[in-house]
Amino acid sequence: MKSIDPGILPQSVCFSFTPSETAKQLYFYPTWCGHYFCSKNYFMKREFFPPLLIVFVRKGVFHFEYRSTCFDAQKGDVVLLDCSEPHHYYAENGLEFVYMHFDGSNSHEICQHILEQRGPLIQSEYNMLIGQLLYNMVDFYAHDGIETMFQSSARIYKIFEYLLSPSRDHASEDQPVEKVIRYIRSNIGKDISLDEMADIANLSTFYLAHLFKQQTGFAPKEYLINTRLDQAKVMLARTTKTIAEIAYEVGYSSSSSFNNMFVKRTDMSPRQYRQMYQR
Repeated sequence: MKSIDPGILPQSVCFSFTPSETAKQLYFYPTWCGHYFCSKNYFMKREFFPPLLIVFVRKGVFHFEYRSTCFDAQKGDVVLLDCSEPHHYYAENGLEFVYMHFDGSNSHEICQHILEQRGPLIQSEYNMLIGQLLYNMVDFYAHDGIETMFQSSARIYKIFEYLLSPSRDHASEDQPVEKVIRYIRSNIGKDISLDEMADIANLSTFYLAHLFKQQTGFAPKEYLINTRLDQAKVMLARTTKTIAEIAYEVGYSSSSSFNNMFVKRTDMSPRQYRQMYQR
């Protein structure tokens, strides 16, 4: 299909999709995708458009105004927008890009999380993989491809995975939060304080708490509690150890304190949990 938007050159293509009710309820789904070649007359300015937008710039310069800031995306850059917010973008001569509008499931919440972490202009070592996914998608439909709702959703999920992946250099380093997590797992029966965790990470307690929450979604002490209870669940389900023995092994000084925390987090007692899994 050819676009009639101003500034779109004849070799450009785009495709539109109508999601099923099942796709809307359960999956991520595309609403548009395309490969555009543009003159400087191409622009879009909207106060609101329901889907999200991801763009990969293959050539040229793409100007954006979003969240009261202006920025230029160039060759190799990825741009992610929640188009339910006001947005304005326009081209310079020679711009070439591939894009997808998409929606569904919790896509807007994930998008907002990425925007908070990375902003709308993304310059990552995974950008080329995102660009290839978008290009392959357009090419797939240009050749009359047909895919299931799950396959379409998986493509979008893969893009989210790339957007949220740390750099390989970052991932290969022994990061402070990872040090603390390994220490917690290796010392599950020990009374570990926040100060001790901060010493392990070589950070202040305040900054460790901030970084830990950002990377795991949990406060350090909350993560410690969850790790203890996760280990306790395995022992309740797979061993014949007494509840008192398990409580001690996962760091509780008494079975009553262990029991209270277990009930608070799981809405059942350790004994009920064991009975449920050992039936």
